[in-house]
Amino acid sequence: MIINGGSRKNGAFFSRHLMRADQNERVDVLEIRGLGAETIPDAFREMKAIASGTQCRNYFYHANLNTRADEVLTPEQWAEAVDTLESDLHLTGQPRFIVQHEKERRVHQHVVWSRIDADSMTAIPDSHNYRTHELVADGLEKAFGHDTTARALTRDKETVERPEPRFKGWEDFRAADTGIDPKAMKAELTALWSRADSGQAFAAALAEQGYILAKGDRRDFCVIDAAGDEHSLGRRLSGVKAAGIRERMADIDREVLPSVSEGRELARERQDAEGGTSAPVERSPDEPTPEREPVAQLVVESPASAFDAILAECIREARAPYVTPIEPELSSPEPLSTFDAILAETVRQARRTEMTRDEPEERFARWHGWWETMRHHVAGLSREVQERFGHYFSRGEPDVPGTTVTGAVLEPWRQPEQDGWGPER
Repeated sequence: MIINGGSRKNGAFFSRHLMRADQNERVDVLEIRGLGAETIPDAFREMKAIASGTQCRNYFYHANLNTRADEVLTPEQWAEAVDTLESDLHLTGQPRFIVQHEKERRVHQHVVWSRIDADSMTAIPDSHNYRTHELVADGLEKAFGHDTTARALTRDKETVERPEPRFKGWEDFRAADTGIDPKAMKAELTALWSRADSGQAFAAALAEQGYILAKGDRRDFCVIDAAGDEHSLGRRLSGVKAAGIRERMADIDREVLPSVSEGRELARERQDAEGGTSAPVERSPDEPTPEREPVAQLVVESPASAFDAILAECIREARAPYVTPIEPELSSPEPLSTFDAILAETVRQARRTEMTRDEPEERFARWHGWWETMRHHVAGLSREVQERFGHYFSRGEPDVPGTTVTGAVLEPWRQPEQDGWGPER
């Protein structure tokens, strides 16, 4: 058994992820305990409302319990697994809900607890949770008679080697959106690495397979995939340590490699040239922010090119997925309809004044400050519109625990007509 999880704060993201019927054959809400809510989004809102009286940001704990393909648990065993984990995480009696996913005849469960103790209005500590996950999983495997799983933290370090690190949750979320399996990518890059006898040979092999080798700011080398997402080279090579990577890649001049942001742009340009789409995908709240090129590197020689570089960077930021400080519960991954109008007006105003070579950084600071204000303003308007009209759409979410989601549903009387919003009510 594998148990993953941690303290989280983005309820909007997880409510969508947990109820995605398009990625699962079956979605069941098994239990909602200690909450007045009857749907998953409302449960997250209620947990967040409770936490608003505290200083806790990561107000809920999400855990994912998964077994091997050939191991099937009874409902009683699933209940024992959840209750054991709850006890060892010191979350006994906390409000919680359980969602079960079934895909390709495999079943796994997601459990979400509120971390806020309602009596003391303090957050329950979550330290050493990874070790707790492993200890609970080991105990459950013994209790259920399952084969043991190699562990990283609780193994006998003198006799058992550390297993390969598992992929993080945000990597799985990203793979579901892009269709690029990190496990398959790791196997492919490891095979290319084993056949290459130098850094130059490995870089050439990556290029032949459509990857882009880039220099990282926090790591030596990164690989950009066809979807424009970056991967640490070390995390995509099996059985290769950092020292071995540096030794083989010594014949690569990092200064001639594109930065991560430049590599992402190259990948998007390839997508556009091949007729693909470069629309941004929704990112997990745990996914690291993509490495960005420093502002100073955007400033070039002529005033016109400086303006165009700054403008291009602002457009990339505006069209990329982001979380605003107000954390809107409802957001759209598509660019807002007013974006182009605001952009056009901004460009007209910005081009009225010439930019000299001595003031690009000052102009960029003023531009960026105004731009961020407008982005948050438009995001706030979007949230208000969706909160007001969002009830016209139903996601087919179960109102009562024990029912099943099979897909998104738009009620007949709410279906829009060809030339308007549909019949008035």
